Amino acid sequence: MGKIITYIIYFLIIVAVYVLIRAAYTGSINSDTTIGEAATEVKNGSVETIRDMKNEAMQAIDNATSSNSTAPTQQN
Repeated sequence: MGKIITYIIYFLIIVAVYVLIRAAYTGSINSDTTIGEAATEVKNGSVETIRDMKNEAMQAIDNATSSNSTAPTQQN
């Protein structure tokens, strides 16, 4: 159980770092940005990224189940 929690924490840290780098690259975080603004940007970006990942995973599951249910059956 401890390893699962560790991996979840690592995943969340990776998402936060990704969002921070993406925000710095796109220019929404620059040298004039305060720590509070950067934290808000990371929080909002992390939530958006995780929501997008969830939606894409749900869509992939739906596509997989629909392709399995519509597969042609063999006729002998």
